Amino acid sequence: MADIRKKIGAKYQESNRYQNFGSCLRHIEINGFRGIEGVDLSLDFPVTAISGLNGAGKSTIGQLAICAYRKPTTALQYKRLYVKDFFPVSVADPTPFRDEANVIFHYETDDHKKTQEVTVSRKKSEWSGYKRQPERHCYYIGFTVYIPKVERRDLSVYGGKELAFTERRDLEPEVMDKMARIIGHKYDDVNFQGVSHRKKESEIGIASRLGYSYSENNMGFGEGRVLYTVDKLETAPEQSLFILEEPETSLHESAQYEFAKYLIDVCNRRHHQIILSTHSSVILNALPPEARKLLVRDKNGVELIDKISTTHIRSILSAGYVRNLDICVEDEFAKVLLTEVIRLKKKDLLKAIAIHAIGDKDAVKEASYVLNKTGKKAIAVRDADVGQAKKDGLYSFPGENPPEVEVFTNETVKSFIDEKYDIDLDWLLQRDEVKDHHKFAKCVADEAESSEEVVRSLVIDKYIHDIDAEFDELIKDIEAYI
Repeated sequence: MADIRKKIGAKYQESNRYQNFGSCLRHIEINGFRGIEGVDLSLDFPVTAISGLNGAGKSTIGQLAICAYRKPTTALQYKRLYVKDFFPVSVADPTPFRDEANVIFHYETDDHKKTQEVTVSRKKSEWSGYKRQPERHCYYIGFTVYIPKVERRDLSVYGGKELAFTERRDLEPEVMDKMARIIGHKYDDVNFQGVSHRKKESEIGIASRLGYSYSENNMGFGEGRVLYTVDKLETAPEQSLFILEEPETSLHESAQYEFAKYLIDVCNRRHHQIILSTHSSVILNALPPEARKLLVRDKNGVELIDKISTTHIRSILSAGYVRNLDICVEDEFAKVLLTEVIRLKKKDLLKAIAIHAIGDKDAVKEASYVLNKTGKKAIAVRDADVGQAKKDGLYSFPGENPPEVEVFTNETVKSFIDEKYDIDLDWLLQRDEVKDHHKFAKCVADEAESSEEVVRSLVIDKYIHDIDAEFDELIKDIEAYI
């Protein structure tokens, strides 16, 4: 999948985007809808996944995005959607938008340095601005797009014994294979069978596998929704816009991951643009960082966070199931160091905290900030060379250098390595020209014919016991948050 990400990323570069994806959306500015004010959603990948807690505004963004295009002149049986379709004013909802609300769409053009800008705003009780929009087929796949026929009493159910088959529509073998990969089992055949009953016409999906044929009436919700969604993505005109509402619904985790991979594949082949809302860390993990967006709503409004890690999102979405305090550190070495310090000095704290290896110092700071914005308690413990800002919840390890440097330059640690592995650490690092401190543990492990994890744990243990008291202040700072 890494190759296809790279390939589609090259196609989607701003200089190539219009050539491949036409007048797709570059970004959307939203002002005054359901408490969303001044949010600018940039669409940095053909698939954009928006996550966040319930009520953050994910659906609002998708509903506005689907209103971005005029009905294509070539479209026959097609109905476009307007802002009024999603934001009705009533006694129950008198103000779903403020009087001056507007949404500004920015479209790609044949000059990548310029976008076409169209503003849809409220004037004299009507929404205006649609006429300047480019044309495009748009599809909104919400929860009502596929409701099992047995639940809505479709004619294939209540007239089942008197049905007459009409025209049959077969799925291409390649499409069947893609559906099979998502669901996790092979199909012998999948088709849509036209049916009629008392002058009413409909279409019903029918699948065959393992010598058994069954229609939607005996198909699970997850399988049926995948069938309809994949069929629509494959048969819609190229360069269409799709809005998907929580496509992970009723799918097991493997299916969720395969579905996300499929979305990247179909965008690469058919140059669609897809915006989806999701709570699935599995789907988010299958997408590149530039495809992930997080919406955070608090008393100050709604904020959009770009390129957020899946670990970070999972922590936020699991509110109520995580520990009392989230601690963000830069990498796995820092995570092990902090874990073992706490285990030695305040073991009971381990049950009250969750430590996350996030990334560099800026990513750690941002992760801590966003977690706090969602109402969770979070701090960051960064490398000693970065420094502290306690008033902002930013702490650091003892010393003056990154943890790996502090540990492997400690004389007690070097003596231990010499005694246990017969390795002169200074000479080893000099001989192998290892200057990146992140590779110190691996270098020792390779020379000692051991594993990096074992070496890391042993040297950290020696280091902690040697400078024991120097961690006291950090432990007190952490305890203050519990």
